[in-house]
Amino acid sequence: MVMGHLRIRVMAHCNNDNHGKTMPTSSPENSSDNLADRLGGIVGTRHVLTDEASRAHYSRDLGYLPACDSELVVQPGTIDELRAVVGCVTGAGRSVIPRGGGMSYTGGYTPGSHRAVCIDTGRLDRIVEVNSDDRYVVVEAGCTWQALNEALKPGGLRTPFWGPFSGKYATVGGTLSQNAVSYGSGLYGTAADSVLGLQVVLADGRLVTTGAGAHSAASPFFRHFGPDMTGLFTADTGAFGIKATAVLKLIARPQVVRSYSYAFEHLDNVLDAQIEIARLQVASDCYCFDPYNNADFERKGVTFEQRLSIAGTTARRGLRGVWEATKMAMAGKKVLRGVKYSLHLTLPGHSPGVVTEHARLVDELCRKHGGIAITNTIPVAHQAGAFENLRLVMMGPDGDIWLPTHGIFPASRLPEAVRAFDMLADQARPDLDQHGIRTAYTIVTTGQEFLFEPFLYWHDEPGSVRLERIEPEFAEQWRDIPSDPARREMALSFREQIRDLFDQLGGLHLQLGRFYPYVSVIADPGLKDTVTAIKQALDPEGLMNPGSLELP
Repeated sequence: MVMGHLRIRVMAHCNNDNHGKTMPTSSPENSSDNLADRLGGIVGTRHVLTDEASRAHYSRDLGYLPACDSELVVQPGTIDELRAVVGCVTGAGRSVIPRGGGMSYTGGYTPGSHRAVCIDTGRLDRIVEVNSDDRYVVVEAGCTWQALNEALKPGGLRTPFWGPFSGKYATVGGTLSQNAVSYGSGLYGTAADSVLGLQVVLADGRLVTTGAGAHSAASPFFRHFGPDMTGLFTADTGAFGIKATAVLKLIARPQVVRSYSYAFEHLDNVLDAQIEIARLQVASDCYCFDPYNNADFERKGVTFEQRLSIAGTTARRGLRGVWEATKMAMAGKKVLRGVKYSLHLTLPGHSPGVVTEHARLVDELCRKHGGIAITNTIPVAHQAGAFENLRLVMMGPDGDIWLPTHGIFPASRLPEAVRAFDMLADQARPDLDQHGIRTAYTIVTTGQEFLFEPFLYWHDEPGSVRLERIEPEFAEQWRDIPSDPARREMALSFREQIRDLFDQLGGLHLQLGRFYPYVSVIADPGLKDTVTAIKQALDPEGLMNPGSLELP
């Protein structure tokens, strides 16, 4: 089918292909009640949420950006239902707002109008196919990374990028729409780098298949079937369509995983070490903490259940695991006390000898740059407690709000970016201190590039999205923290300054949503026109997540 100048394979949506149901016809004049009834006929009335609390909850993310409450929330359970819902909603003149696990902090799924329907993809959580011979897995977009990882474990497999830190809640579709780095990124890059193909529902309900799965006689084993149409729909923040399924690469799960930590006195030294380790391509995870991050770690609570889980997972690795668990227990949370800069690494491999040699190379590099080996509590817990300790990242030790801003930089520009941020923070320190706002940052290796992510912490109302993602005892303790508009305004203003600074330095962004610029920072007029034309071809009425990517 030809859409403007874009030729893609689509499946036309038929009125009678929704499990025998007739797809409802709608018009912009339909009332909210009538639209809810039609959607209830597709997904069942209990999967159409109309109450004020639900509409507000599903319309908010972690970023405090302005947003409207959606008119309705719909939870399709099959791809056919998803297609029918999208066609029904846009046919009624409402915009479609796709939502995954709700972990966005850049307005990725926050409506800009009340005439919007939030589509919660959480029920689309099936693992469709695990092909161990051809090394791919087909998974529905609402499946969480934790669920996918657990399902692949018995077969000794995993995806190269195997989830963001929030993978207990973050969905595959949401992550691919936003793009992310975390587990596995040191060797395998971003989430989008692990994708082979997609099925995407367009604004009118049609289904697009990308990658080799679109070939008339092929399986979805290869991404580059002609032009890279898969890439078009990754990191689009849902502006071009809603992910229905994803085909991800599979690799053998490493037989040996060891973790190491080093302390550094000076920023230049830890950056030099991290950059050189990235060039070795031996660490699946490598990240640096600044002094404020190190100091905060000791103050963050860890529940008894989390301690048991981490220690048990570590000890199950045999005698070495028992020794690591013992060291962790002895060190506790004091491991970073007095440490200025810390560097944490995970080295995977398929034999002890390979990992031992890689560890020797890393140790030589760190010591060359003044690093001192310290107890490896942080990276061991990061691996053993994967996806389980979200509160330790998304909230401060006293229930403070955590809000990050990031830029991705090449090695040659990373030191400049860190120093520029330090200078900006020092200049703003009197105002930040007056409002009780603290700063910290981490630097994460992603392939040969580096994600530099400063955090802001301040005391403010946590909101329902945060509270439902943390342990009940902490949620109960922090539920009544009052709103503080003055602090929030100051924090959000400084966050915008960080974003603008990174843009001036040539930093790039993941999770663009409605916070980071895209169209406005494209210097090439031809690319800007092309992006606009693609949006017009796929979504001529501007009803698919309007406002994301700075597109209608």
